[in-house]
Amino acid sequence: MKEVVRTDLDSSAADAGAPASVPEYAAMNEDAEAGSPRSCGVGFKGVGTQTTTVDVARYDAVVRELRERDWRPAQEPEKRKAKSGAIYSAHELLKQRGWTMVAEYMDQGDGVITLLAYDDACMKKIHADAGPVG
Repeated sequence: MKEVVRTDLDSSAADAGAPASVPEYAAMNEDAEAGSPRSCGVGFKGVGTQTTTVDVARYDAVVRELRERDWRPAQEPEKRKAKSGAIYSAHELLKQRGWTMVAEYMDQGDGVITLLAYDDACMKKIHADAGPVG
């Protein structure tokens, strides 16, 4: 099932025009010790560059792509605005097929989109109360 979720993350980001995931971020879960919270997850981190910036519109496009792949909102999305009115962070919790995903946008540098999905049954089995980052 991890491969299906990995495909959802990568293809949603690609179809929305977001940069590819930082390989080291994905490896954080793939190289995790068995039985650890990280072993239950799949991660994606797209970092904007000068040629491919990441803004809240790109983040919204990634979330729309995830919804087209049947990821459903599990709570109201949150967006934080600066005094200027510009959105500097966004956060949404999505669920599908026994998995929970946190989708986040941060206006840092040229922008960052992070998607972190974890298998609910795996997390329950290892008694992890926190998310898959430990």
